[in-house]
Amino acid sequence: MITREKLVYASIRQWLIAHGHTVRWLSEQVGVSYPTMLHVLTGRTKCNKTVQFRVAEIIEENPWTRFPLQDYHIEDSENADSTA
Repeated sequence: MITREKLVYASIRQWLIAHGHTVRWLSEQVGVSYPTMLHVLTGRTKCNKTVQFRVAEIIEENPWTRFPLQDYHIEDSENADSTA
């Protein structure tokens, strides 16, 4: 099973790659340190709504509302058992 945090992070990374930016660039745009940005994106810090709001403004989408809190039953390819 994949977590909501992985979906949020993947969505933001996809936008960053498509636009030629990095997480470090995003942290500079938001005005927080790179480690703080990583904590927000990976879900280790869930109470930093200001950073989430700024990220949503920059990427013009809010992945935290796109992927609401619920169980996601998507098989994680990293943890999938290979039966081939």
